[in-house]
Amino acid sequence: MRPKTLLSVLMVSLIFSFSSAQSMKLTPRPPIYGIPAKTLPQGHWIFRGYAVFPHFTQMLNSKTGKMMDLPDGTDFTSNSYTIKIRYGILNRLTAILNIPYAHKRLSTPKIEITGDGLGDVVGALLYKFYVNKPHSFLISGLLFTKSPTGKADDGNLKATEMPLGTGSFDAGLALLPEWEFGKWDMRWSAFYIMRGQNKQSVDLGDMTSFSWSTAYNFNRNIIAEGTLLYKTIAKDDANPQYHLFQFIPGIQYRIKRTFLVQLVFPLTIDAKMKFSANYENWFGLYYLF
Repeated sequence: MRPKTLLSVLMVSLIFSFSSAQSMKLTPRPPIYGIPAKTLPQGHWIFRGYAVFPHFTQMLNSKTGKMMDLPDGTDFTSNSYTIKIRYGILNRLTAILNIPYAHKRLSTPKIEITGDGLGDVVGALLYKFYVNKPHSFLISGLLFTKSPTGKADDGNLKATEMPLGTGSFDAGLALLPEWEFGKWDMRWSAFYIMRGQNKQSVDLGDMTSFSWSTAYNFNRNIIAEGTLLYKTIAKDDANPQYHLFQFIPGIQYRIKRTFLVQLVFPLTIDAKMKFSANYENWFGLYYLF
């Protein structure tokens, strides 16, 4: 299905389904993809783990500036396993810690390059600064940093080693509105990430990201969600500007009230990146304590 056709079907389905929304309150109702705007009650924890399995099929042609299929005999996977920990410092303030483990493998007819180990760790503070309880609408702000804990390309990697991080200390902020009505959840996000220089003093370019998620609660146990994600990475005149546009469907099943299983399948609609995957597989577990 062509990207324009896919988006048209998605929008028509959403508009049609809105007309049949019913009043229903389900808790907790966590997002399947992305960061929730809800903060945790003071002293509460959330533990979430997920695995991502992208299989890259395209790469950027530096001469034409367009994406091309990977050469015959070339295979590139970059799997990651992430632990996400959230803690309610105050009712309106939540601390977040993301700890990733990466496994990368790039093979060509001439060489195989791999990497295994800790990736770049992310720490964040989520603050809920506006809430309208009668209409179940709230807005939160996110302040976060990324530390260069993953092994990076510093000029000393072995010929068979792949970097596991960018080698830069990044910081950013985000605005996260969220609205629940009946069986529907609507979430938006706007991110700006200030990326520093890597260990080889290369400017990686600041990143801007926007997303819109719509979730439908079929019943107490099953939630389906669709997200549109667009992000760009700014570069100077000597380097290309990257972008990524994805449609991200997902489904969530509640095993117990606070224990959920999540499956997500990001589909790439358009991309201009060093490497791109047509789709990814995400598997996640979510536990509220």
